[in-house]
Amino acid sequence: MNKKIIISIIFVIIILIGIISSVLFNKLNMKNNSNSEIENIDSNPVKNETISSNTSNLVQEQITQTKKESMDMIKIKVNNNVLEVNLEDNEATRSLVEKLKNGDISVNANEYGGFEKVGNLGFSLPRNDESITTSAGDIVLYQGNQISLFYNSNSWSYTKLGRATNVNGDELKDILGSGDVTLILSLD
Repeated sequence: MNKKIIISIIFVIIILIGIISSVLFNKLNMKNNSNSEIENIDSNPVKNETISSNTSNLVQEQITQTKKESMDMIKIKVNNNVLEVNLEDNEATRSLVEKLKNGDISVNANEYGGFEKVGNLGFSLPRNDESITTSAGDIVLYQGNQISLFYNSNSWSYTKLGRATNVNGDELKDILGSGDVTLILSLD
């Protein structure tokens, strides 16, 4: 064989060995870097603490949101029925919810005017009275210490607490009946 051909073949083999070595080295290096990053994450308490803290913050935000949503509603039990009440966002409702955290509140409510049942809470709540026209299902604070549940309309100065959402006016009038009733306010 010609000396030039043998030198060319050896040169090509050397180049191929170099290329193959380079490819294998890069693959090995990438694998080591990947393992090193995983080890760094596992062994880096600051990163782990940050990841844990972020996860904890997300869970806490979800719990807070769920609590907030549950504090937007109370229930009123009356004559074997449960009224779901969406609360207004005001100081009176926040104060009422705080009181309800200690247990249910029972109110003896009297018929008044052919449009509401009204009863003394036994304590006062912060007032933010304004002139409003109520409709069936509205629950208001009157004079700071009385709660009124409307089954018809009236215009007066009240602090609105919320609205019963799972009944209409006719249903509410039937539930409340014609006489006095006991309203049991609760968080559940």
